[in-house]
Amino acid sequence: MSLRLKLFILIGGAVFFATSGVTAVALWREVIRGQELLAREGVALASTAAAASAHWLHTDGVEPGGEEALPSVMDRLLRSAPLDRAWVVDRNGKVLACASKTGEPCPDGLQLTEFQAADWALQALMRLVRPEGIVASAPVLRGGEVVGAVRVDFNHEEVIGSARDLALGASVLGLFWIAMGLMMAVIFISRVTQPLVHLVEAAGHLAEEQGVQLDVPEERETADLVRAFNRMSSRLEERRAENQRLIAELEERVEQKTREVLKADRLATLGGIAAGFAHEIGNSLNVIRGYAAVAERELPADHANRPDVAAIRRETQRAAELIERFLVFARARASHAFAQPVEAVLREAVEVVGPAAVQARVERVVEVEPHLPLVVIDAGLLRQAFLNLCVNAVQAMAAGGGGTLRASLRREGSQVVAEIRDTGPGLAPETARRVFEPFFTTKAEGTGLGLAIVRQAAEAHGGSVEVVSAPGQGAAFRLRLPMAVLEAPQTGAVEGSE
Repeated sequence: MSLRLKLFILIGGAVFFATSGVTAVALWREVIRGQELLAREGVALASTAAAASAHWLHTDGVEPGGEEALPSVMDRLLRSAPLDRAWVVDRNGKVLACASKTGEPCPDGLQLTEFQAADWALQALMRLVRPEGIVASAPVLRGGEVVGAVRVDFNHEEVIGSARDLALGASVLGLFWIAMGLMMAVIFISRVTQPLVHLVEAAGHLAEEQGVQLDVPEERETADLVRAFNRMSSRLEERRAENQRLIAELEERVEQKTREVLKADRLATLGGIAAGFAHEIGNSLNVIRGYAAVAERELPADHANRPDVAAIRRETQRAAELIERFLVFARARASHAFAQPVEAVLREAVEVVGPAAVQARVERVVEVEPHLPLVVIDAGLLRQAFLNLCVNAVQAMAAGGGGTLRASLRREGSQVVAEIRDTGPGLAPETARRVFEPFFTTKAEGTGLGLAIVRQAAEAHGGSVEVVSAPGQGAAFRLRLPMAVLEAPQTGAVEGSE
């Protein structure tokens, strides 16, 4: 059952019962009032007949001639009004004379009363469905004493005739107001349910991802509902637009990442092929270098080809070192990383560059903060990174006639920071931004892989590396490593190799 039908039934029922109730009450009151008027009229008729009957009645009975006179009085009374019966009784209630249109006998034993009170309300209504008239009476007085009574009984049609007319009129009037009420109910329900119908249709459009804004009706309650719907529709439209934008960005990022993954896959394949080629070329270079060394050793010192053979051996040695560095950068090897101090690894790297530092007039200083936490590291890989930084620092200061190499270890939050600082010429901003890129170098004979290996080692340990430098102010390389969590010691593979 729809809401509209429910409202129609509710309002229609309320109108029907209210109108019927009002009509019934009005009809009830009018029926009672009409019967009271009939009773009063009957008393008046009976009083007239009682005055005429008083000449023939006394306390002991009927005067001579009264037996003929009283029936005549009752007949005249019966013809003068719409009565069914009229009769006179003595003071004991015995019928003395009776006139009846219906042939019914007149009852005995009624008490003498001056006026019979109106019936109770329900009895007045019962007369509408049962053939029962209204009995009225008046006392017969003689010498100031009650000697009898005259009674009249209105016929049933007289009692209900006016009530029937009244009921018909009230019914017509009630039906009119019920029809008016139903018409107003239809209009009211239409005004109430029409915005709801629009809301349902708009909700269907929302399900189809269409933003909808409804006109606000005049009714306050419905207006509040429509405003709430409009706000919800606006928010949904905003969310839908935001979701579409995010989906578009996500699709773009997925497409970009897919391209990057494909590119990385191709590069990884090329890197593997290049590493294989480099390994084979390195083997060939080692053979050439060996034969060149043998030839140089067997040639006399003053032989004309000896310098050429020495050049071959020197260049093959340089090429072999370049390939070895490339293989260190390109290959990955399994390692045994565990929690240990970093100090020993750093001191070892600084110690290894000692001869080169002495030759370049470079002073070495190592500063270690006490009570440093352990770090999960691969000592060999980290030693190679420290060594590359120290070698670069010594070479940078050698051209300027010496300087100071300062290696330090300190704790910053949950990290251990290893810093290699030199007093060399420093780096230009553009060089500092690209210094960790593979094969980028500012040296005439450099390979551009040393600092790339340093970054690879830092990232393999879950850390990072950065450079702080300015032209003429030296350079400081900071390697940041996360300290070890002793409750969960780590072992695993670390990318990179020497």
